Amino acid sequence: MPHFDTTPKRKRALAVAARTLTVARAVAIVPFIGLLLAAARGGSLATRCALVLCYGGVALSDFMDGKLARRAGAANPWWARADVGADILFNFSSLAAAAWLGLIGPWVAAGMALLGGRFLRRILRDPAPARPELSEDRLGKLAGVLYYGLVGSISAEVASGGLFGPFALARAGDAVFLYTLVAFWAGRARPMSSRRP
Repeated sequence: MPHFDTTPKRKRALAVAARTLTVARAVAIVPFIGLLLAAARGGSLATRCALVLCYGGVALSDFMDGKLARRAGAANPWWARADVGADILFNFSSLAAAAWLGLIGPWVAAGMALLGGRFLRRILRDPAPARPELSEDRLGKLAGVLYYGLVGSISAEVASGGLFGPFALARAGDAVFLYTLVAFWAGRARPMSSRRP
């Protein structure tokens, strides 16, 4: 595990970096969707490489922002909600674009919207918790990982021109949708989340 300086100035810098990564993930939605659509329509090698790099940056930001915020001691309920909101918006927008392109069924994006929307409603209606982290649920956390994994597979498929093939990608989307139904049903009586900054 990397060692971080814990001086107040260093902690402030880490907190700013964490917040910047969260905001950048939300901002990246528009260029990512543009690159996905352009690459799917026979975009250049540069466009396809940019698509993969953009996805990698988004996924890395999701991995790093929470770690940096906790290291800085700057985790708080507002940013936890912003982080989850950025994840949901990115994944839903990407899956909706993939469904529009015919790469996956539209039910995959609809299921993700249902699960993510329920979670957002719960955390937005709930008063800010005393703890700086949202409650954790393994099914919800795994759903988030699966959505990112599916978007990554879609990016790789489009950028490569057929790494997995349309049938395999569509069936992967269906599998994620079925898991979404399981997570939705199992979590109907409790919040779903993973820890966020």
